[in-house]
Amino acid sequence: MEKTSLEPDSSIVFKPVLKANAEAILKVAQGSLLVLDRELRIISGNKDFYIHSHLSPKVIEKQFLRDVFTYEMGFEQLLHTIITGKKQSDSSTIILNNLSVKKQFDISIGRLDLEAGEILLLINFKNSSTGPLTGSKRTFTKGLNDILSHAPAAICTLRGPKHIFELANERYINLVGKTNILGKEVRQVLPEVENQSFFEILDKVYSTGNPFVGNEIPIKLDVGEEEPRLSYLDFVYHPTRSSGGEVDGIFVHAIDVTEQVLARKKVEESEKQLRTFINTAPVILWLTNKDGYSPFLNKNWMDYTGQSEQQVKNYGWLDAIHPNDKERAETSFIEANRNRQSYRTTYRLLTKAGNYRWMIARGVPNYTSDGTYKGMIGTVVDVHEDKIKEQLLREKEHRIRSIVEEATVATALYTGREMKIELANDAMIQLWGKDRSVVGKTLREALPELEGQPFYGLLDKVFTTGETYWGKEDRVELNIENELKSGYFSFTYKPLRNEKGQIYGILNMALDVSEMVESKNLLKESESRFRQMADLMPEKVAKSDVNGEPIYFNQNWIQYSGLSFEELKIHGVMDLIHPEEKEEFVRRWNASLATGNRFEMEFRCRNAEGKYKWHLSRGEAMRNEDGIINRWIATTTEIQKIKEEEKRKEDFLKMVSHELKTPVTSIKGYVQLLLSLLNNSKTTDISSLPLKPSLERIDHQIVRLTRLISEMLDLSRLEENKLELRKETFNLNKLVDQTVQDITYTNTQHEIEVFHDFNCNIHADKDRIGQVLINFVTNAIKYSPENRKVEIYIREIEKGFVNVCVKDRGIGIEEKDHKRIFKRFYRVGTKSEETYSGFGIGLYLAKEIIHRHEGSITVKSKLGKGSEFGFNLSVAAKDQES
Repeated sequence: MEKTSLEPDSSIVFKPVLKANAEAILKVAQGSLLVLDRELRIISGNKDFYIHSHLSPKVIEKQFLRDVFTYEMGFEQLLHTIITGKKQSDSSTIILNNLSVKKQFDISIGRLDLEAGEILLLINFKNSSTGPLTGSKRTFTKGLNDILSHAPAAICTLRGPKHIFELANERYINLVGKTNILGKEVRQVLPEVENQSFFEILDKVYSTGNPFVGNEIPIKLDVGEEEPRLSYLDFVYHPTRSSGGEVDGIFVHAIDVTEQVLARKKVEESEKQLRTFINTAPVILWLTNKDGYSPFLNKNWMDYTGQSEQQVKNYGWLDAIHPNDKERAETSFIEANRNRQSYRTTYRLLTKAGNYRWMIARGVPNYTSDGTYKGMIGTVVDVHEDKIKEQLLREKEHRIRSIVEEATVATALYTGREMKIELANDAMIQLWGKDRSVVGKTLREALPELEGQPFYGLLDKVFTTGETYWGKEDRVELNIENELKSGYFSFTYKPLRNEKGQIYGILNMALDVSEMVESKNLLKESESRFRQMADLMPEKVAKSDVNGEPIYFNQNWIQYSGLSFEELKIHGVMDLIHPEEKEEFVRRWNASLATGNRFEMEFRCRNAEGKYKWHLSRGEAMRNEDGIINRWIATTTEIQKIKEEEKRKEDFLKMVSHELKTPVTSIKGYVQLLLSLLNNSKTTDISSLPLKPSLERIDHQIVRLTRLISEMLDLSRLEENKLELRKETFNLNKLVDQTVQDITYTNTQHEIEVFHDFNCNIHADKDRIGQVLINFVTNAIKYSPENRKVEIYIREIEKGFVNVCVKDRGIGIEEKDHKRIFKRFYRVGTKSEETYSGFGIGLYLAKEIIHRHEGSITVKSKLGKGSEFGFNLSVAAKDQES
């Protein structure tokens, strides 16, 4: 056929994958080569071809073969036979008719299958009428084999129905632990594989022509150790075919995934142990996902409430909460989950027996090791008998998942010392997080984020020394989507040499093993958390064997007791229990050991300082799959503050009863006296009756009773944060005078003198400031039974601030009590404490009122020398300006 034109057709656009693969082949293969697509268009040729053909890439690339060469009519039919797969290869002759040059070549034709159904035709020009060209089919094949032999996978080829080793790379030889295997049958080389199904699979692939893909398949190989080595493989058996289309061998590609499989199995076992531990812990534990749904509640919840696992899913656990508490419990949980903050609430929970019991629920955010929010983790504790006992169990469980999958092998080719990217397949491009524009750039231009990492230095060393570098699980940081991300890769830097033995580039193949490394780290983290879980619990945790002998104490027990683990193991907790509770403790513990029933008791326990503190201990029997007890686990929680609070409340109720009864009894007595006198007034002059002093005493007691009730109401408002301030601007000096005048009506025996050293207005709640003044002045009167002079000073302490001070010469207060007197229900103890009535909340209210006005309380006092109580406030704005 005659050629038409040697000008390239600019309308033809080659697929990037065809051009990239053609250039990759031409880089590593030797000989005079030309690469065509399935339409018989010329994609590219190598240097040898262009030298001996006197053609240039610019002239022939994208042209049809018939426009460059002359050949017989049947030649194109031969090419189409190879394209359709009826033949794999063939040979022929072809004539180059290029203007003044005319040459005839003997050629060999081969087909190369690519991904996605694409194919390439390779034409190897072997000789011509004017002389031979360099290269051969053998050197071409060697170039391809060179790539396969350095792939980070175990590769071999088998020939014939007996599966004779024809080719095996170094990784395959290392995998099977055998050398000198070429030319031998598989059954001869690997007799230990008999009865492991591999021979049968090979026979089936050869006989049917269908490939076989195996994932994580176990294999036992005799590698010279005492026992056969168990490995897990991801592998492919792919049939190879002769030029006639008949199966003539099998291509084997295997990846050793033993480490990934074993790591996952360890993670699964660790998670199973973790769940077992959680299910046997003597508390209710729960987990939610990031949306707030409950993927896990341990069996204690189901045992306690009678709900099924299906019923508690999502928000079903709310159905067991008292209707009056349900909305509050739901709202507080949803808010905590949304804000990813700690969660604490109390509610009444319906038990399996049909009664409601008070519970305290606590939770904390749960994060993975890389900071990803997973949901909430927490506890639910029965506090019905203890009312407001503080018990907290915080655990962090990471649901460890092992994702170990084999990634596509990423391949790139760099040329020159500057490492120009000549080739990068889709897997490598994806691995880098880049696009095709990086091809043709230097590695430094394409991946500037590698600066400061060791890879540029490693590449330069390989290029200089010619020694292959094998990287195993090396950490790499890559800029992907404008974010620096870390990954782990096993890879090779293989030097490539030209026909003179000179290094011209480096072949880079990489496998992403980030998931495997992450699995290892997760496994270590899970095992560490499992071992340390008890130490992280805020309670004191102990384990004992089936006979009650201690075998473990967590760190809280060691810190509390001041004893070492060995000392605690020898003496146990028994020596720390208060003598008054020890006998009962022994009795109950022995009863639990004998029956397997739960142990629960409150007792005092001695700490490292020798002080006894109240604790609540609960113990549960841990049983094996047959229900037999194999150990006991007990948690002991300090409840000293709860006990003290209960005692304070009991004392407070007694005091309230006494304080309220006193004025009521006094009022009743005076009323009875007046009624008795009035009944007898028929014979007595009414004017002579003591009406006025009696009514004054009644009024005094009513004022006292009113004040006590007012203080109780203010205390309640403070605790509920409902104490409102109605601020206005008023003259402080007038308020002091008015307050003193009101007090003197009912306290005529004391002399109250006011010193106005500073006159000012303040912006505050007038009634509340008056309440503080009344408290200070009445306290000064009450605690000054002998010296009845009280002084009040109004002074400027600094620019913009005023001080009001009430001074008496009464019994005074010891310095150690100066801070305590402002606490709720605190009264200073004296030898005659019964003389001074009150709840012990007046100064507490005064402090809260002044603090809510952004002021401060002052006190100066010495025992027997009197006291000075004062407060500081800022003056009104216009007074500051003046």
